Amino acid sequence: MPATLTRSAFEAQVGEALDKAMSQPVIVTKHGKPKNVVLSYDEYERLAARDRRIVTLTDWTEREIQALESMEMEPGLAHLDAELEA
Repeated sequence: MPATLTRSAFEAQVGEALDKAMSQPVIVTKHGKPKNVVLSYDEYERLAARDRRIVTLTDWTEREIQALESMEMEPGLAHLDAELEA
């Protein structure tokens, strides 16, 4: 479970918060709402790598491709096709 600190507590305990962030996220709140999260660099890199993961059709099985090709738009959402063509 992530640790949570107010902004003023974070500022007063920044060293401790950074140490804690090595093992778990530290959420920093302002006016009772989460505003920032402090993570270890390793955790940041892990999450960033997930964002860059590329999947191509060569990674899909024939069954997955057939399922994709057979999908149909839900009723009432066909207008969204225009966004793909723009």
